[in-house]
Amino acid sequence: MNTSRSNRRPRRRHRLRLLAAATAVLTLLGTAGAAAARPDEPTAPAPAGAAATADGLRAVSLPGLTRSTYTITLITGDEVTLTRDGGRYIVTAIPAARADGTRPTIDVEVRTGPGGTDTLLHALPSDAQALVAGGVVDRKIFDVAWLAAQVERGANTPLGITVKYGDRLDAAALDKRVSGLPGATTAAKHPESGTVDLRVDPRQAATFWAGFKGKTGVGELSDYLFDRVTPKLGGDAVALWPTGLRSEKAEPQTDTGQPTYRVTQTYKRTNGEPFYCGTRLMTICPTFGFLLAQVAGNAVGSGYESVSARCLDNDPCTTFEATFEVPPGTYQGGGHALFRLDGRDQQLNLELPEFTVTGDTTLTRDADAARQLTVGTPRPTETFVASRTTFRTFSNGQGGGTLSFTGYGNSSFWAIPSPPVTVGTFHLGTNWVLGKPMVTMTATTPKRVALKPMLPTYWYRSPGFEVVRFSGRQTLQLVDGGLGRAADYDRITAKGKIVLLRIDADKPAGGQCNVGTEQLMRARTAGAVAVLVDPISSGGPWPTTVCPMPVAPDWWSSPQEVADIPYAAISTAEAENLRGLLRRGPVKIDVSGYDSVSPYVYTLHIYQEGRIPTSLHTEVTDKQLAKVDTSLHGTQAQPASLIYSAFRPNETAVAGVPYSYLTDSVRFTTYRGPVSPDLVRNQFYEPSGGQPGVRTIDVADRAGPASARWTSRPLVPGAPALSPQIFRSQPGKWEGDWSNEICAFCRQGDTFYPITYLVSGAAPDHLMGSYVFEPQNVHMYADGQELPQANSLIWGATYHLPAEPRRYRLTAHNGATTTTWNFTSAAATRNEPPKGSKCPEGSGSPCHADPLLFLRYDVGADLGDAVTAPGRHQITVTAYHQVAAAPAVKRVALAISTDGGVTWKTLPTKSRGGGNHTASYQVPQLADTTGTVSIRASAEDADGNTVEQTVLDAFRLTSRR
Repeated sequence: MNTSRSNRRPRRRHRLRLLAAATAVLTLLGTAGAAAARPDEPTAPAPAGAAATADGLRAVSLPGLTRSTYTITLITGDEVTLTRDGGRYIVTAIPAARADGTRPTIDVEVRTGPGGTDTLLHALPSDAQALVAGGVVDRKIFDVAWLAAQVERGANTPLGITVKYGDRLDAAALDKRVSGLPGATTAAKHPESGTVDLRVDPRQAATFWAGFKGKTGVGELSDYLFDRVTPKLGGDAVALWPTGLRSEKAEPQTDTGQPTYRVTQTYKRTNGEPFYCGTRLMTICPTFGFLLAQVAGNAVGSGYESVSARCLDNDPCTTFEATFEVPPGTYQGGGHALFRLDGRDQQLNLELPEFTVTGDTTLTRDADAARQLTVGTPRPTETFVASRTTFRTFSNGQGGGTLSFTGYGNSSFWAIPSPPVTVGTFHLGTNWVLGKPMVTMTATTPKRVALKPMLPTYWYRSPGFEVVRFSGRQTLQLVDGGLGRAADYDRITAKGKIVLLRIDADKPAGGQCNVGTEQLMRARTAGAVAVLVDPISSGGPWPTTVCPMPVAPDWWSSPQEVADIPYAAISTAEAENLRGLLRRGPVKIDVSGYDSVSPYVYTLHIYQEGRIPTSLHTEVTDKQLAKVDTSLHGTQAQPASLIYSAFRPNETAVAGVPYSYLTDSVRFTTYRGPVSPDLVRNQFYEPSGGQPGVRTIDVADRAGPASARWTSRPLVPGAPALSPQIFRSQPGKWEGDWSNEICAFCRQGDTFYPITYLVSGAAPDHLMGSYVFEPQNVHMYADGQELPQANSLIWGATYHLPAEPRRYRLTAHNGATTTTWNFTSAAATRNEPPKGSKCPEGSGSPCHADPLLFLRYDVGADLGDAVTAPGRHQITVTAYHQVAAAPAVKRVALAISTDGGVTWKTLPTKSRGGGNHTASYQVPQLADTTGTVSIRASAEDADGNTVEQTVLDAFRLTSRR
């Protein structure tokens, strides 16, 4: 996915807490001795925001980082985002396309040392694991914490790397080695050591890596693990490390002073399609190294990597083993592997939650006994994207987990059943985004055969990655187009039909496992209306390769024309079945699809407790689901993302699952569940065009109807209304240092911070970052005299106030909104920010929110934030405080203007309780207006605190349809 982002400070300085789309594996080990620390990995105190939960678990903390979001580009072109979540950072990753069109899995490893003071954060792509394991590429080049620290200092661009080519090469030889590397410039040459310091433009990192490394893949890891074949870099390079940050030799694993025993784990799978994993044919292919973690004993939290691995049979390899040397204790085993069914990659979790070592131990894992994690829904669905979660606590209350992310078409998760744990806790979870199948196909003639077509992607509107989608329902005759060359079309009539093609790997037709533009355009020229792809790749360096699905188009890996014809891949077995039917006579296929957002989406969080059970299928019913009318407001059909995650009471790191490349101005139904009273759910909405993102934190504890109107205008300064269910669901976790949001209009000590949020009356619980007014747009007065401003490096304009109570007037301007508050402020005597918020400057001195009165508006507008003209409509204006024991609201006034604020019409309001007031109004013909409605409102509470607000062009008018 091409998602270049900027780290420049936005003009309005929105502080956003958003989770980006993710394809990653996050590993979090316990805090006590979590694997041996390396001597070149310095320790540092945890930041003030890091805090322990009630059950002793500690958040991921990154010393020295202060920003809410960091976006890091790795040397491979993959993108990693760190998002602050209270005292933690949520880690997500987006892999870049490789030269062959594939995208790796990314392993994000987090290790926290004793007391939470040592933090290690590495993001390692699966196709670079062998390079790191073999010592060719320094692991520190994937040190995200260090890279984020460079962003903190403003030094992340460009990426500084050192490449070693050999001893005592002269400058000319070194120049020749690095010439032609895309996106790289030479910073220094060191002939005496045969090294070159390069600077790589992050925007061209993926292209640089493709030119520098060349062909690569997860199979290199199996070659290294089983045969000790060290992978190589391109261009005669022998080593690569970040300039000035080369690792020293790692220390041996933890020595407890006890004897060590050999643990042998054997993994076997015979059920599946053999495929090449590196240089050998296998039925089960490891994608990450093997690891044991001690959960009870004298080295709790210590990690032990395998000391050897080998295949026990060949052609194909159906059985392999990994051996470890560990002290006695109770352990958890981990690892990931792939196997293949019907041409589709299956993600196999090798997790063994618990076993005990008292001597040499042999464990046999029957991967044929693995069960698929599946879910049944009341309506037909396919998996758009999903993540798999395991979480384990150790005997000392610390713990960790793994989060496995994949892309569309590869979210098939499997696990091997296990006995229950006896130490600590364990759960296995899946997070799903499911929707209406984007295309369905059934052969109806000469007999009925259901097919399982797979599109290249569901995020089809990503710029540069467009694909044409199937739309509508039709019955099409099938013809076999072979490789889709000119000679193939001379023997068939393709007009008005669907053509079955094999992948033509001979350039310029296509890639080894990609569909070429020429191949598809030739079908379009022949009059075909759609293409079915058989994933057998003919020609190229590896003839008759069976490619995994989904099958990507060639233009994803090399920019070229986008073919204007829909296509889907089916398995080789399905393709051969169709060819058999064609030999008997005409074949007709019923095709149904849609080129839009799915009309319904299931966002599900499902968990298995204490063990991996023998059945991993879950059926959900409407009685277990909240039915949410979801609307994404906007004025342009631009791509947006919704990202879903959920925290269980004992979790400190969770997966965000994205529904990406939606469009603004759309409505669909979201089914959330299964409902649970102790699961806190996070949703992130990331709109297009650089607009600020929005977040919700809530608890879905009851089934039934609800609504979510994202970014419904007008958005005005205020404070979000967090659900009290959050604090009842997980007491203590979402308060204090674990809070996610900064207190709005907070007084800490003698300093007043005019920090605010932009709030919609249609969704008052939605959090749109924290908003800092530009200094020239905010003014504060006492006794008619303007007060001087101070400045916070992070929070902008501040004001130094005397401790005793005093009346103040605050005016602020943002965009078309002008607001004036009159209120009393005094120094806080105890620390009591609003629930779910924390003080701007940490815990140095007590803070509280001053008693400002706020307004918010629900205007009942459509998805384009418009109401019809002429017409009668209704506005709901709500006057509210964010402090708990606030005085009652005693007056609300409202007026509107349809001529841009030149004239105003006062509207009578009716109190509905809880600060809510409604007013009905009539708008004239559209031609008699400026095309918008402006709002002017005021309110007063029983203590004399007041607010006056004018919102010019608050929402639009549109002609009656």
